[in-house]
Amino acid sequence: MTNSEFSDTFTTLLNSYNTAAQFGEQASRREIVLDEYEKSVLLTQAQDLIVKSYFDGSMNAQGQGFDDSNRRQMDFSSLIKVATLTPAGTGSPFDSRGIVYQLPRKVNSQGNDIANTTDVLFILNEKLTRTVSGSTKEYVIVPISYKEYDREMSKPYAQPLKKQAWRLFQNQVTGFDINTELIPRFNVTNSAQTPFVYKIRYVKRPRPIILEDLPNDLEIDGENTASSCELNPIVHMDILNKAVELAIATRGGGSYNQAINK
Repeated sequence: MTNSEFSDTFTTLLNSYNTAAQFGEQASRREIVLDEYEKSVLLTQAQDLIVKSYFDGSMNAQGQGFDDSNRRQMDFSSLIKVATLTPAGTGSPFDSRGIVYQLPRKVNSQGNDIANTTDVLFILNEKLTRTVSGSTKEYVIVPISYKEYDREMSKPYAQPLKKQAWRLFQNQVTGFDINTELIPRFNVTNSAQTPFVYKIRYVKRPRPIILEDLPNDLEIDGENTASSCELNPIVHMDILNKAVELAIATRGGGSYNQAINK
């Protein structure tokens, strides 16, 4: 859909939920009127909820995640990216064996990085390799929580298993996970001569749906210029229906928690 089609369809769907005035009443019992900025906020929120629910089976009624449905893989193929990460120039690892990598940054429509914002929504696959004396070694990435890290470090054998590397998210500046720390099986020596190569396949954050250029320095997810939905058109109506549910819930017509979890 184009932005104008999104806007018009949003209004049409929303009007179908408005309660018409009865005989003798001065106005509608419930009439929700939204401007383009409000529509954009709700459409973007609905898009985020749809994407997260499609990739996390616990967030949808079918209980299916991304890998459980060929249709989901086709619908969201435009969001899947591959990147080779480089060690972060700032910050230090918590573990002396660790290497801090910078996750891909989110960029706006002008191609500029959005400060302290990562482009990664979900990591699908990871690969860590290192070539030493012509022989390439590959490590399996094992994501662990901070509690699991403490538990593993309390054991006599306080390091990953052979051909494994632990992954911990880390951020020393903001509240967002913009860096990730890898702890390889063995202590890193001469890393400048034999560096690790870390590649990820990930689901990127979709651009916000902004129906028209925003005035007065307003922004949605760091953007302020009109941008259309980049998802497969087959999910556009799902986004619209979810946005209408959110609009009704936020204006007192239903449960907000029920709307976002539906």
